[in-house]
Amino acid sequence: MELHSLLEKKKSTILNEWLTAILDTYPDDTATFLKDEKDVFANPVGHTIAANAANILEGLIRGEDANAQSVHIEGIIRIRAVQHFTAVQAVSFVNSLKTVIIDQLKSDISRHGLWDEWEELQATVDNLTLLASNIYAKMQERIEHIRMKEIENNEKFLMKVIGSRIP
Repeated sequence: MELHSLLEKKKSTILNEWLTAILDTYPDDTATFLKDEKDVFANPVGHTIAANAANILEGLIRGEDANAQSVHIEGIIRIRAVQHFTAVQAVSFVNSLKTVIIDQLKSDISRHGLWDEWEELQATVDNLTLLASNIYAKMQERIEHIRMKEIENNEKFLMKVIGSRIP
């Protein structure tokens, strides 16, 4: 038996537990809303997190490398970057996937002697974490650039207003 087959069999449980772990990084009221509100228009953040997490897990099952997953990682990181998560908090959701998987599959991994495959999967998740860190840093740079541009535009506007009032 392969680890990927075990992941496929327990995909739904792993995804649900992983989503719970991700959403538990939010305040209680927010986490409850993100979990319970199923309308994509009323809860675009929850929908985006759930859809991208499902795609990341599916990519792991298919054996995709970290670069193939970048669009899905970015989907979640983009949200967490603007929500004022620290770098560690923002990327921690990726690493929590390892915890969920080992909690669900440890006995099967042991029974079938899949420790080498488990180590490979851990390395893939570690690469996803590094990718998430890089994406987070780029998002923070973009946010800072937007802030600086806004300050610059405000200063220009104020100078224009002040300049038009000087006799």
